Amino acid sequence: MVVLDHGTLGYITFGLMSFSMLSGAFIFLSKKRQFWIKVHLLVSILAYIFMVWTIWVVG
Repeated sequence: MVVLDHGTLGYITFGLMSFSMLSGAFIFLSKKRQFWIKVHLLVSILAYIFMVWTIWVVG
């Protein structure tokens, strides 16, 4: 069973934020701009949801 404590949520958030920065860089480096813009938006929104959830669990 997976426990979603603040540590686990923090690691998930950190991973999503890192992937968000990487996908943002791919917007400028890749020829598939529209694809990376969509990926970047999706990952960024998920990262902020997990960030708020992590703060809510800790607080």
